[in-house]
Amino acid sequence: MRDKWETYGKIRAMHVNGISDRKIAKALGVGRRTVRKYRDGAVTPDIRNDPPRTAPLRDAVEGEIARMLMENAALPRKQRLSAKDMWDELVSNQGIAISYPHVRRIVCDVRNAHGDEFIPLEHEAGECAQIDWLENVTVIIAGTRTTVQVFVCALPYSGAVCAFVYPDKTALSFLHGHVMALAWLNGVPGRLVYDLLKTGAYSGSGVNAVAQDELKQIACHYAFEPEFCNRASGWEKSNAENGVKITRNEAFVPIPRVGGYEDLQNHVSACLLKYNMTHKIEGRPRKIWDMFIEEQAALSPLPLSPFEVDETMHTKVRHDQTVRYDKLPYSVPHGYVGRNVTLRVSPFEVKIYFRGVLLHAHERDRTGGQGRYVLDHYLEALSRKPRAAGQALPIVKGVMPPQCRAFLELCPAADTNKQLVDVMLLARNAGAERVLAALDSAIATGKPTAELVRYHLYGQQMPDDAFQIVHNDLSDYDKLIIDEGGDGGDE
Repeated sequence: MRDKWETYGKIRAMHVNGISDRKIAKALGVGRRTVRKYRDGAVTPDIRNDPPRTAPLRDAVEGEIARMLMENAALPRKQRLSAKDMWDELVSNQGIAISYPHVRRIVCDVRNAHGDEFIPLEHEAGECAQIDWLENVTVIIAGTRTTVQVFVCALPYSGAVCAFVYPDKTALSFLHGHVMALAWLNGVPGRLVYDLLKTGAYSGSGVNAVAQDELKQIACHYAFEPEFCNRASGWEKSNAENGVKITRNEAFVPIPRVGGYEDLQNHVSACLLKYNMTHKIEGRPRKIWDMFIEEQAALSPLPLSPFEVDETMHTKVRHDQTVRYDKLPYSVPHGYVGRNVTLRVSPFEVKIYFRGVLLHAHERDRTGGQGRYVLDHYLEALSRKPRAAGQALPIVKGVMPPQCRAFLELCPAADTNKQLVDVMLLARNAGAERVLAALDSAIATGKPTAELVRYHLYGQQMPDDAFQIVHNDLSDYDKLIIDEGGDGGDE
C-alpha cells in the first residue's frame, strides 16, 4: 500500500509539472494505463474501480423471497412460510436450482435489509414516564418457590427506575402499581407510555388504542395523558425495556429469598435505590440520582389524596362465619353471622369491615385452595361444640400461629384439638403474647398439654378462677361467741 501511494504521489507531481504520460511511465516503470488512472487525482490507491460482480441467480431468487416475506407478514404466525418452505417453492414449483443454505442466507439478508428504522429521541425533564411488566420472575417466599410479576416505571430524562412486586398482572395490580410509582416519583409526568397491555387498552394500538375505563379514571385523577405504543414497536418505550432488564439484574439475580411480599418489595426498592444513586448513564452529564432530583422539580404535583384502587363490595356473613371473594371463603370473627359487611380487596389483602370498623385483614389466598380460616374466629363455637374439634377445618387447615401447629404435633393427649382450643381461649383474658410465650415454654418440654401451658402462663400468680374456693357458713361460730359472752345484759 505504501509503494502504491508513493507511486501515486510521483505521478501526480510529474503530471502537475507538465511531464507527458509517456515520460512519466518510462521514468517510474509503470504502464501508461496506471498513469492515466492516477494523474488527474480522480482515483486514489484505496479505491477499486473494478466493475461490480453480477449474480443473476441471486437477483432472480431475491425478488421471489422478498415477495414471499411480504405475504408472510399478513398471515397468522403459525401459517407463515419458513426458509425451507421457500426453498421447496423455488426448487419444486419454479425450477430454480439453488441450495437450501444459499436460500437461508438470502432470506436473512432480505429481512435485515428491510428492518424498521427509528429515530433517537431526547426527552425533556418530567415530560414522560414509561411503563412495562417484568413477567414471571421466580423468587422464594417463606421457603416456597413463587412466581411474581413486577410493575416497572422508568423516566427517560434521568434514567431513574422504580419497580413494585405483585402476585399477578390483573387490573387491580396494574392500577396499584400506578399509585405506588407516582408516590415514589413524588410527582406526575405529563405522559405515561405503555405497551399494548390488556389491562391498559381495550383494543387498537398507537394513536388508535382505546384505553380501559379504569386507566382513564386514574389518568383523570393524576392529570396525565396515557399513550400507547404501536404494535411490535418496542423501541417506542426503550427506556422501560431497559428498566425491566435493570430490575431483573439488580434485584432478582440471584433469586431472592424472603419471608413475604413486604420483605420482597423492600429488597427490590433497596436494590434499585442503590442503582439510581450510584449509576451514571454513558453520555449523560451527571449521575441518575442527581438528574432525578432535577427532574422531580419539573413534575406536576400529586393530588391531595391518592387514587382509591382497592375493590369494594358488600356481602353477608354466612353461617360458617365466612364471606366469599373470588369463590374462596374468608373467615369473620365470632358474632357476625348474618350481618352485612364490607370487603376492601387489594392485590395482597382482603379486609373485612363492619360499620367502618376493621374486623380482620386476610392475606389473599393465591393457592386456589380452601380459603382462609382463622382459628381464633372459631374458638367460642368450638368450645360449645367440643366434639367438632377433631375434624374442624379451622384446626386442620386453618390460619394459626406456628406454636399452635407445634402443639398439635407434640401434644400426647387424645383430645389434642380440644386442648388447643382451651389454650387459645386463655388469650381472651391473658393476651395473645403471654399465651404464645407459655406455649413456647410448654413446647420446649417436648410434650405440651393445656395444663402445662396454664402452669407456664400463670406460675405463682394463678387467676381468680384457677381454683374453686368453698367458704363455710360461719354463723354457728358467731352464736358461740355470743353465748360465751352471755346474753349481753348487766352483770
